[in-house]
Parts: sequence; C-alpha cells; structure tokens
Amino acid sequence: MASTKLFESIPQFPNTLPVAKLLKISLSSLISGDPDAANDVLTACRTSGFFHLDLSNSPLGEAMIPLIDSIFPIIQQTMQLPLEEKMKYTQDAPRSFLGYKALGVMKTESGAPDRCEFWTISQDDILGTTVPEQPMPSILTSQRGLFKSYLFYGRSVIEHIFHALATQLRLPHDAFIQFHDPTRESGTILRLMQYEPGIQGEDEDQVQTGLLAHTDFGSITLLANVLGGLQVLSRAGEWEWVQPEPGCLIVNMGDAMVEWTGGVLRSNMHRVVCAPGEQAALDRVSFAMLVRPCKEARMKRLAGGSIPSIESDSEEGVVAIGAEGMTAWEWELKKAMALKEGKDCARSRGGRDLETERDSVGNTEA
Repeated sequence: MASTKLFESIPQFPNTLPVAKLLKISLSSLISGDPDAANDVLTACRTSGFFHLDLSNSPLGEAMIPLIDSIFPIIQQTMQLPLEEKMKYTQDAPRSFLGYKALGVMKTESGAPDRCEFWTISQDDILGTTVPEQPMPSILTSQRGLFKSYLFYGRSVIEHIFHALATQLRLPHDAFIQFHDPTRESGTILRLMQYEPGIQGEDEDQVQTGLLAHTDFGSITLLANVLGGLQVLSRAGEWEWVQPEPGCLIVNMGDAMVEWTGGVLRSNMHRVVCAPGEQAALDRVSFAMLVRPCKEARMKRLAGGSIPSIESDSEEGVVAIGAEGMTAWEWELKKAMALKEGKDCARSRGGRDLETERDSVGNTEA
C-alpha cells in the first residue's frame, strides 16, 4: 500500500462504518517461513478471501512502497489526458481487453453506467513475452521500467503467498507457482483505475456503485489504494467496508484458486462504491496487479494433500461455470465478456471445511 505520507494528505476514513475485520499478515513473517503466518494466510483465504499484507520490516515490501507512491500520480496524469487521446487506445473486446476503458462502458447491478475508468497493461508486454508492444501514450510507455520493477516485486510476493498456501494444504511447494511462469503468456495485468467522486447517502440505497459487484476470475489480486470505497460481502450477506491501511496491500483470492482447491479457498464478492464521508469529494485512484494463470493452464482441480473431492457444485464447492477442461485463457474471455455486459453471475464461493474431509483424499497430482 501507499506510504503514510499519502494517507496523511486525505480526509480520514469515518469511524462509524461497518468495517470488515480482515487479518493483517506480515510479509516479513511469510518470507521467514513463520508457520503461524502461513496458517493465517490459509485462514484468511478460506473465510473472507481477503487480508491485509503488511509490507513493513521487509526489504521486499519496503522496496514496493515507494514504487506505489510513484504510480499514483502517473494514474492521475494519465486520466487527465483528453478523452480523444485516451480513446485512441480503447479496448477492443473480445479481441483484447488491454488498453483504456472509458467511464460508463460497463454496467452496475442496477443497470446504471459504471463510474470507473481504467487502463489495463499486459504483463506479457512489459516483460517482453509478446510482440508487438502494446500501444500506450507516452506518459505510460515512459514508465515501462517502473511497471517492470513492480511486476518483479509483486511476483515475489505472490510466490510467498502461493508457497504458504501449498504448505498448509499439504501440496507440493510449486503446486500453484507452476501455473504462473512469467516467461509464458498469461492474462496477468496491471490495472490503473480512477473513480469519479460521488455523494454518499445515509441510506444504503443511495450508495453510488462505481463497479459491478463481482469476484476476481484470476488467482490473486494485489490492490493498492488510499481512499475507501471497496466493500466485501460478509458471510451474513452484508456489505462491509475495507479500510485501507498505510504500508499494507489488500490481497484477495480469485476464482482460479477455488477451482484448483476444490472449494477450499474462497473467492468473495466485492464491489466499489463512492468513497465514504469527506473522502467522497475526491477522485478515487487505485492500482491492482491481477495475477492470472498462464494461458494454457487447465482449470482443473488439483488432487491430494488437503484438497477434498468434489461431489457437487454447491456454494461451498467448485465454481460452477463449466471451467473443467477449459484453458485459463478461454475461461477468462468468457468471464470478462459477462462482466463487461453487466451479466456476470458471480457469487462468493469456497471456504469448505478441511477437517472433516482430510482422510478422504487420494494421492497428489500436480
């Protein structure tokens, strides 16, 4: 997450809102192999599907914070470009979901236009995995080195998370890492986002939704933002606010992790509404690394370890979208088009109980 300095420059997050009680997990502890930290990762990824990752006291994390601080003004400068200039790089879905998405192109739950514009940048492009280069305005092409550095550090972070989860699930250490080789083509992206200011009403019906409620259809998302606005769905079906914290990334599981673990891990519904309180008057800027599998990876449940067998596609089971047999790329295109058209039928899934099923598991297959 951004440094304390950026948090000090904005109005405070209101203390009267229902805030999600997310675990805060130390990156330093994960790197050192602390079993308690690894267990906390599994707990968070099975319950809410979200957690705060504290970057402090870790050389890796401390290197990321100034990069994040540098990226926020780049987002603002990019969104200030004339609309005519930005539209030169507009997404060409379904052929490509890279480039610029203007305000109002997508729909919210009510059918109203969304209030978010964003720029999607391909990891493959930044790392040179594919050619030709993705067309971008000079303000972004001049920052390729910055984005490459962030991808490098971000990849290290997610590998520590993957390793912790694999260890806790009694899988081979590379069970998840194997699907995310940066030298192979993937759907992993950097997304630069800006939401319009809004007016937060006292009534829930008056909350202005900026982005359709959804689950992420990749593996893991690393989110950096300063203003509030992100809400997650509780087990009781209530929307709870996620309060950003200085020096912490917000991490959440995507649908792919539910697929691979047979519903053990949880991909939770979330949405973005206008920032709360006095923050609502400001543009809400955020930055996400959406980690997705290599394009040819199969969306098939892993076997063994603590991964239970699947007998149904119930809410606590596998994602019921016909993923079995699909490649990751085929699956992502299907989900992305549904989300773009406001027809996404995602719901929170996963979080199956491990203890009652440990003894029913067969041998490991990676």
